[in-house]
Amino acid sequence: MKTLGTEFKVGLFTLVALSTLVYMFFVLSPDSFESGKRNSYYTILSDAAGIIPKTHVKTNGVIIGKVKDVRLDVNMTRIDMEIDMNVKIPVGSHIEVRTRGLLGDVFLEIVRPEDTGQYIPKGGMIPKAEGTTDMQAVLALAGSIGRDVKKITGVLAEVMGSDDGKKSIGEILENVHDGTLDLKKTLAALRGAVGDRPEDVKNIVANIKEFTQGLREVMNEGNRQKLQHIIASFDESMADVKGASKNIRLISEKVERGEGTIGKLLSDESTIAEIEGAIKDLREVLSPVKKLEVGVEYRGEFRNDNTGQNYFNMVFRTRPDRYYLLGATDVQNEQVDRTTKTITEEPTVDDDPTTTQTREIIQDRKALRYNLQFAKRFGPVGLRFGLFESTGGIASDLYLFRDRLRLSAEAFDWKTKDNEYRRVAHMKAYASVLFFNHVSAIAGVDDITRLDPVTGKEHKDPKYYFGAGLSFNDNDLRSLFGAAAIAR
Repeated sequence: MKTLGTEFKVGLFTLVALSTLVYMFFVLSPDSFESGKRNSYYTILSDAAGIIPKTHVKTNGVIIGKVKDVRLDVNMTRIDMEIDMNVKIPVGSHIEVRTRGLLGDVFLEIVRPEDTGQYIPKGGMIPKAEGTTDMQAVLALAGSIGRDVKKITGVLAEVMGSDDGKKSIGEILENVHDGTLDLKKTLAALRGAVGDRPEDVKNIVANIKEFTQGLREVMNEGNRQKLQHIIASFDESMADVKGASKNIRLISEKVERGEGTIGKLLSDESTIAEIEGAIKDLREVLSPVKKLEVGVEYRGEFRNDNTGQNYFNMVFRTRPDRYYLLGATDVQNEQVDRTTKTITEEPTVDDDPTTTQTREIIQDRKALRYNLQFAKRFGPVGLRFGLFESTGGIASDLYLFRDRLRLSAEAFDWKTKDNEYRRVAHMKAYASVLFFNHVSAIAGVDDITRLDPVTGKEHKDPKYYFGAGLSFNDNDLRSLFGAAAIAR
């Protein structure tokens, strides 16, 4: 009853896990079942930041395809796309790189003109729109404007922040107000003056006299000194600007003649070539970090001896031909302890006086083991080495049919003085078939060199197994988190 209870729990857990992952698969990738045909197009971009395979391609806000491949040419980046064959791309269409919000994902928008009956052929190029400004350029321009505004407000704060500055500005505004009132009175008197009436002329002269008196009050000794100080400061600033322009002219002449460090750098072609090479090397070093892809894998295996095993791995892919694997697995029948007991029996007629008998007791323990592997691919062949179920090992993979079929062989848990349960090592061979970019089916044989603890010979019947797995990348996980946020 205990064994049946454990198998029932393991089977129930596996069914729940597979049901959850299948539901996630249908939520994240409903377009995996689309059977419509697609046409291939491409475009050339000078900056493909944020564009990765499977990036959406839209037109008029509707998704019509996705990015198939991103390749770096000499100085540009080629973007290959797959677009629904029912969508026509008229001649004169162009591509714009857009983002959803300030921190949203990047996608490609095909801006189509009026349909003239002429279309870009399959496999043709859709040019990039000229003069477009992306969100990064807008943010950079806003930052520049902010710095200029900050400088202006800093100068105003220095002028108006002190008590003397505030008092002087108040006096100037008050005097200007009085002067405008006087000018208003003068203009009214002039408009009312007609003929040669002396009283009107006297009034005009009186008003002009009052205005000049107010202007004289404005230009008092304190304000006059301040105005002179401003003019003197302006003269000094102009002298500094003149000296700076002279120095800039001298420096530019030296640079043009190839003098000095900067002049040599700009005139020496070998130095420029070395700088370009260093920048290229730095870009190649930083490129894998920028293109890091993270994947999550789950695999469940069911063997013919009524046991099962589950794998959960995370894959960090730095380049298309290189990745790191970190994961864990549960082991049911791999931890074996040997206990030897000596039993002394009473002598019989046909036996020796004393007979010793050795008994071996095998105890099974459940354990959690870890995988930490580095993988390198050479065309269709891949090699892996590292930790396999917490023991050192190596493996090889053969990829066929555009990586949808994988044949793998693993060897780990090698035979040692304390580990004599196998002839050589724990050998495992299996085949994996990928469906819909996420679901895979697995079949293989496991531990074919394991020794029988009773006979000490290899098992005649191999331990074969079947299983299934699911895999998702960081784009799928981002979509899942976005869907969860919207649902909340």
